[in-house]
Amino acid sequence: MKNLIRKAAQLAVASAGAVAAFMARGDTVVFVAGGNASQNVLYANVTNILTGGVTNVIITSTNSTVRTYEGTVANQPGLGVVTIHFSLLGAVQGLNDLATQNTEWTATGASLVPTLAVSSTSPSAVGIDPNLFTANTTLAVPYAFIKNPATSPNLANVTNLTQRQAAYLEGAAGTLPSAFFGGSSTNDVVYLVPRNTASAVRTEIDANIYFTGTISAWTTNSAGQPVPDPKGGQSSGSAVRNLLKVLPEAIGTVAAQDISTMTPLAYEGVPFSITNVENGSYPLWYYEQWFYLPAGAQGTPSVPQLDVITNLLGAVTNANFQATNSVFVGNFVPLSGLQVSRSSDGGPIQSTQY
Repeated sequence: MKNLIRKAAQLAVASAGAVAAFMARGDTVVFVAGGNASQNVLYANVTNILTGGVTNVIITSTNSTVRTYEGTVANQPGLGVVTIHFSLLGAVQGLNDLATQNTEWTATGASLVPTLAVSSTSPSAVGIDPNLFTANTTLAVPYAFIKNPATSPNLANVTNLTQRQAAYLEGAAGTLPSAFFGGSSTNDVVYLVPRNTASAVRTEIDANIYFTGTISAWTTNSAGQPVPDPKGGQSSGSAVRNLLKVLPEAIGTVAAQDISTMTPLAYEGVPFSITNVENGSYPLWYYEQWFYLPAGAQGTPSVPQLDVITNLLGAVTNANFQATNSVFVGNFVPLSGLQVSRSSDGGPIQSTQY
């Protein structure tokens, strides 16, 4: 037994040493917190900016949005080894932690203050002073209500939600039959699987449908039965999809990149499509922005950190990437494609063509 304890202690020390060595090798460290609506865009472009090669990747086993990349930038040797941490647990959480200089855990086990927050919710929409930050707009993120035909046969004829239906769904899911939404039964119950309050998906959909009440969020218990969600929603789009695979007659809310094989519902008679976002007829969207603290503030990025942020920003907003890359096309809207604008979350949409 003593030998087993000794070996376990040795393994723990070795593991801690490996993480410490991973951390120590990084000459420039950038920590990106915030929303996961565009996570695949971010991950794809890390490999685009680490032109000297990605030498190490750590992905947390319990949440793939917490991950770390390590590599070099070929034409910027002064940056040394670059470590980019991601903790994409929610836009609202990322903004709060950046503003208050609160720490989050990285995939390496370090507790760090974010350098940058990625969010498709504006700070003012969640009670944070926008003047605290320097901001760059990168793209537009669409959102959608989705269903799973395999588990929702009574929702087969439900292809659209009006604003009032969407608001009733968020406030009274678990009590309304599918017939209320145009479905085939008055004896069933429709459940809602939303994102949680840390998510821009939650904030932006609520803003667009004018919902301000207490949400009726559902999940399953250990027996697979529908129960009210004590957490008030899911931490990722993939978690929403997984619940839609087992919850009968359920509707979920996700960012467009997380629709996957699910069926998006039209909103106010307008189907989800990138074209309909661009022309202003589909309103469930908002701009994604990158936020960091300005010069002179506690926590402002160093010059090397700003170089890495600038490189990543340039890769994400690159016109060729946005026009051709499969993680972008069909999931996000390039700013150059928008024929409309809006000045607030869920606010009026105005044409820019006149």
